[in-house]
Amino acid sequence: MKTHILATGMILAALLGSASAQDLVKFHGVTAQGGPTAQMFPVFMAQEQGFYEEEGLDVVLNYSKGSSDAARQLAAGNVDWGIFSSAATMQAVQRGFPLKSIMQIYYPDTFDIVVPVDSEIQSMADMAGKTIGASDLAGGEVPMTRASIVESGLREGSDVKIVVAGEGDATTVRSFEQGRIQAFASAKRDLLLLPVQGISVRSITPEAIARFPGDALSVRAETFDKDPELLVKFVRATLKGWAWGMANDEDAFELLKTKYAAASLGDNPVAPEFWDLVKSYYTAPDGVAQHGTFLPDAWDFYMTYLQLGEGEQQALAGPVDLASILTDEIVVKAWESLDLAPAQ
Repeated sequence: MKTHILATGMILAALLGSASAQDLVKFHGVTAQGGPTAQMFPVFMAQEQGFYEEEGLDVVLNYSKGSSDAARQLAAGNVDWGIFSSAATMQAVQRGFPLKSIMQIYYPDTFDIVVPVDSEIQSMADMAGKTIGASDLAGGEVPMTRASIVESGLREGSDVKIVVAGEGDATTVRSFEQGRIQAFASAKRDLLLLPVQGISVRSITPEAIARFPGDALSVRAETFDKDPELLVKFVRATLKGWAWGMANDEDAFELLKTKYAAASLGDNPVAPEFWDLVKSYYTAPDGVAQHGTFLPDAWDFYMTYLQLGEGEQQALAGPVDLASILTDEIVVKAWESLDLAPAQ
């Protein structure tokens, strides 16, 4: 695995002068997550290490009911920035809400579809006449699940149903045990909880779906046009938080387990496994020279799938102009102003 790690000393050498509390600019955001999660560790570490304050920013992370809800909050002007799925970003733009995605937060899609290890189901094609549970019908797992259904030559509704079935918790377990669902789609974090509750699982997500991109940082187009330097400050501090967490992963994990217990699953036996999973999300694939820049081909690939199907199954009515949505400008400027080259 390739990772981009910055030494703590190098980061500290790049820090800017701190601003007094009364000078801080409010810059609040929302994530697709329903509560604290280690997946947002760059934000938490930037807050804990004072990186936002040193950029003159008052940053607060709010939570939502899923990617669609987070995108709506951003589009409505309730927050200044949002971190949510690429599907929700493209859908919002198609509905007439101009957004700019300025940073790839993590690279792989964080959702999966699983069945019990002893299930007769070997692939999505075997799900005909069966039901998939999901943690939230407004979450990012639903577009991924619908794309998986289409990829397998099935139709949602007539062939496969999607129902709400918990978040890898007791509700999900009961749904499996009672035969209400035969597969479960959710964030990989939630899926880690199933084995410790007695249900070992394996993935049936089609291989092609694994190419879908993960969540991105988006702002309204008017924010991008009005104050790009503010965005550079925010992204720069967030990159520092990411770099500090990756370079000091044991300290970061200890902080997550104590101050952010809910984010790291606390004393749950799978907490270390979850932290390793999160770090893999933040390990950029080959071809990415600067963490946070986009892989437009991955977005274009996903956009193709989102246009397949009919009715509700068709997440996008047609293509969107990705060139007008995705921009590396802010991330590149943030790296330049850090005057640091990411270690290979």
